[in-house]
Amino acid sequence: MSVFPLNPAQLAAVAHGAGPALVLAGAGSGKTRVITQRIARLIEVGNLPRTIAALTFTNKAAEEMQERLHGVVGPAAKEVWISTFHALGGEIVRREMPRGSAFVVYDAADTGGLIKEILRERPTEVDGKRLDSGAILARISHAKNAMCAPEELVAEGEANEYDELAAWVYPRYQAALQRLRALDFDDLILWPLQKLTEDEATRDKWRAKMRYLLVDEFQDTNRAQLLLVKQLVGPSGNVFCVGDDDQSIYGWRGADIANVIDFGSHFPGAKKLALEQNYRSRRPVLEVANAIMEGQVRAFPKRLFTDREGGSPVKVVHCDSGEGEVKFVLSTIEKLLAKGYKKKEIGVLYRSNLLSRGVEEALRLANIPYRLIGGTSVYERREVKDLIAYLRLAVYPHDEISFRRVVNYPARGIGDVTLARLEKYSLARGVPLLETAEHSATIPDLSAATRESLLGFARIVRITRAQLDKGVGLSTVAAQVARTIKLKEDIFAAGPTAVVAGRRWGNVEQLLKTMDKAAATTIGEVGAVLQRLTLRFAEEEEQGLDQVTLSTLHGSKGLEFGTVFFLGCEEGIIPHSRTDNPRATDIASTIDAGEERRLFYVGVTRAKEQLYLMRAVKRAMGRGGAKPTIQTRFLTLPTLPEGMITSETFNSEAPLQVVDIAAQLSRFRVGLMAKKT
Repeated sequence: MSVFPLNPAQLAAVAHGAGPALVLAGAGSGKTRVITQRIARLIEVGNLPRTIAALTFTNKAAEEMQERLHGVVGPAAKEVWISTFHALGGEIVRREMPRGSAFVVYDAADTGGLIKEILRERPTEVDGKRLDSGAILARISHAKNAMCAPEELVAEGEANEYDELAAWVYPRYQAALQRLRALDFDDLILWPLQKLTEDEATRDKWRAKMRYLLVDEFQDTNRAQLLLVKQLVGPSGNVFCVGDDDQSIYGWRGADIANVIDFGSHFPGAKKLALEQNYRSRRPVLEVANAIMEGQVRAFPKRLFTDREGGSPVKVVHCDSGEGEVKFVLSTIEKLLAKGYKKKEIGVLYRSNLLSRGVEEALRLANIPYRLIGGTSVYERREVKDLIAYLRLAVYPHDEISFRRVVNYPARGIGDVTLARLEKYSLARGVPLLETAEHSATIPDLSAATRESLLGFARIVRITRAQLDKGVGLSTVAAQVARTIKLKEDIFAAGPTAVVAGRRWGNVEQLLKTMDKAAATTIGEVGAVLQRLTLRFAEEEEQGLDQVTLSTLHGSKGLEFGTVFFLGCEEGIIPHSRTDNPRATDIASTIDAGEERRLFYVGVTRAKEQLYLMRAVKRAMGRGGAKPTIQTRFLTLPTLPEGMITSETFNSEAPLQVVDIAAQLSRFRVGLMAKKT
């Protein structure tokens, strides 16, 4: 068994015996190594690999953990259950739901569409603005994860219009999910939790599968996930949770830092260990990070340290403007690249996506490749979702969201009026929309052409289902659907250029390759693959390429870079302007100043060698001209050891915006000349 060297704190965590343990793992302290070595240790002392499970939050993290474990224990790693919370929940649902009760998993786009359908019964505006279905869905998600039933969500006190709308939508949303036999992401936790809570036999069966449970990123768990862990662990208490209260930054989506703070009350007798040795960053970065967190009230104070002495001081750069900030970043990146620095070792981080636009344009003009973390996943691209919708409808004929998505793709002349008639017929007879389309000949007020279009659409879905029932491979069936609907031709006809169209078709080809690897030949297997695809978020084709990374602070968690440019270190950006505005009406909860400080800390600790904390002395945000800014309160630091941080100014004599406009005009002229020729 291959074992990597461990420091004393890591060794103590790995060697923990039975019972609950909480490992407070500081940034860059080797938590994944501790988890994999802990699993290896459990196997070494005689535990069967199939009785060990590890849960995390992203597919990427789960895959990395599986790869590392394989490097330590070999083939036995495949027997250890390593997955995300939602993947585990989906598997419990599939295994424990009554036979024949097929269900479909709705992603954010699907649930957003369902909310919009429900809102047709209500006014479409709040205070003169179009309704934000995402804001309503966020409130419902918070309620579900807090174990609040639909009838319990009542707008009280100083509730705003969105609170009232959420209270009205929530029961209708849950009823619609039940009617459509669909689960949203929250249900993938709540359904298993309810099943395990109410069914002793099911509970005992899953506890036997998971005699030892390890949980990564425990600070990101919400109440429902905590209760699920408790049900899986049971009286044995063999739970090993690794997390960092200093990196708890997802409270806005339901994560509860109290799960870490109150760990001992949830798991009596729990042992607490701390990992404080950082293996990522040079000392100046860590000294600044420690100083930032000294301004935070903390349940478990930690002070990071490293053996990596030396390194350049952290640089606070005061730029004359937002354009100057971009120009400084670009010029510094170009100098680094000229010295042979790898692009993938450069990260540009920001609290608001608005700050990325200037950097994106600058990198494009300079022909420097980059990737955008938090952009649209391959599995969320329109062409991919359209193809998946056809397949989902074949597997789940009751999936009305998929029906609405593709009944008129490619265009068949089926508009809102026709859909309204189909819906009326469907509701009157209690049958799915797909079945209604198959009987369109009996629906009055439909033209012959419309009936033929509906029958043709239903025929495609019926043939697809027949092929899947015969055991034809999923990728083969998907490719046949793509040919039937002429997906490639439609993509290239839409343009706007052959390069863009080629990239879009490449997304479809990547989907087909992924399906081919899945080797699904039964309806059950196909359904499982489609559900896993719904849960995918990472853009796998960009991993490993030499590109500069642009990312929000939330998206950067888990990443690291040799050099980091941290943009917008200003009041109103970080902390967010809503931090001091608890009566904001367009977010589900007040933004917490403590969480904003932790978010700042996460951004700082992404840097390995060099960190630039950027600020524009004047910045234009939204309408109006540039206005003076105030440096973020998080850089009001206690005394640091000498040489840890420096400050400098950067004055841009020729703002990049002028260069951008000139370049755009040049491209426009080239385009005109091309049209003339």
